[in-house]
Amino acid sequence: MSSFDPSKVGQRAQRPAGNAPRGPRAERVFLVVDNYETPADGFHFAVGHTVGNPSEQVRVRLNTVAERKQDNPKENEDKIKSQYQTGENHRESIGDKAKNDIKLISFDDARLVSNKDGVKEYRAHWPKTMSTNPESEVMRGLAHVRLREAVEVGGKHQKAQAYVEMIRNASVVTGDDVQSRLLQGLAVADAEGRARDPFVILRAEFGDKVVAVARVYPATTTAKIFDQATGEHKDVTRKVDAETTLASLQSGEKANSEFQDRQLDTARALIAGLTGAEEPVFNSPDNLAADIRNLYYGVKEGEIKVEVVELEKVDFGAKSRQTYLKDKDRPQLAAYTIKEPAGSEQVRETSGFIPTVIAFERHTDGEPYAVFASPEAMYAKAKKFNDLKLDSTAEAKLEASAEVDSPAADAELDEPTLDSAEVEEPSFG
Repeated sequence: MSSFDPSKVGQRAQRPAGNAPRGPRAERVFLVVDNYETPADGFHFAVGHTVGNPSEQVRVRLNTVAERKQDNPKENEDKIKSQYQTGENHRESIGDKAKNDIKLISFDDARLVSNKDGVKEYRAHWPKTMSTNPESEVMRGLAHVRLREAVEVGGKHQKAQAYVEMIRNASVVTGDDVQSRLLQGLAVADAEGRARDPFVILRAEFGDKVVAVARVYPATTTAKIFDQATGEHKDVTRKVDAETTLASLQSGEKANSEFQDRQLDTARALIAGLTGAEEPVFNSPDNLAADIRNLYYGVKEGEIKVEVVELEKVDFGAKSRQTYLKDKDRPQLAAYTIKEPAGSEQVRETSGFIPTVIAFERHTDGEPYAVFASPEAMYAKAKKFNDLKLDSTAEAKLEASAEVDSPAADAELDEPTLDSAEVEEPSFG
């Protein structure tokens, strides 16, 4: 007799009696504050809209001790009281935020209480000031947050790294638009003439598989400036415009390392294949050049599609840099590094991308620097670059500057290289 019961296929198991359903899920709410409600006899609320969505109206208050205990039954009540009231570093109240006229707040572990008349009301565990600078801006999109302390490798000192790589746009390109997309992605100034630190990644796909990626950074030149500290002139490196970078790339100029040569050779091959140009100059060793040449013919014959991904690097500001490096092992920041076993007692670390919100301010030349960065979700899981599905779906959204009257301050808180795809590439040409 068969034990198969077709009536149960696709049905969800019933929750055992006595096991109550969980309450509202934990969210992270990024609020642009319009006003505060601080009645003498009742909860205080921060009122406004969510970052990037002015039509989503939100009110947020803070949890009581009892509500936090309800959400986390195993948590010690005295610990919660210390966090909320008595501890040396207890949380700021909504009244504190109102007193300082804070306009940008990230609420951690927020839970939806009601959704009436088009206004969502939340209660939240913890409020973080994202920025208090009057010129602050907010951007959201897929990003990698790089946090690494200074290290000594092979007798050479490597500086600490603390920055965000934000994907600004992505699209599959053809021979007709590849040049314009590259010029746009490598522009060292935005539409308003403000400095930016851009780069592009060309990603080649055969079928549903990424078979190669290549990073292209702006080319650089050397200029002399007067050093106020020494009273002498010194050489500094400056990024050049996008047209000069593309001309340098396509000239076949040799790079400073074999890895850089492979990146540039791959980029040249993909661009030449798209535009139908003659086979470009390859500086890689013969065995690698053969694989790259194969890519060129695959693209030229229309078998491989090419996507241009535009990214912008945003360094953390001086104070935020210290804070974020100190907190790099906290779950919400550690999530940006994907760790996998790689042999006996070894771990391979890969850059992970997560939907992210950053708050940033600007240097005098307009280039942004980050003062806050956080995954959008409470329990975010990163994806490797090659696993991202982009093609125009990743355009970063920029929130208008927040008008804040308080003095500037850094946010409160609780250069990697993506490997080229090491895969066996199909044969073309």
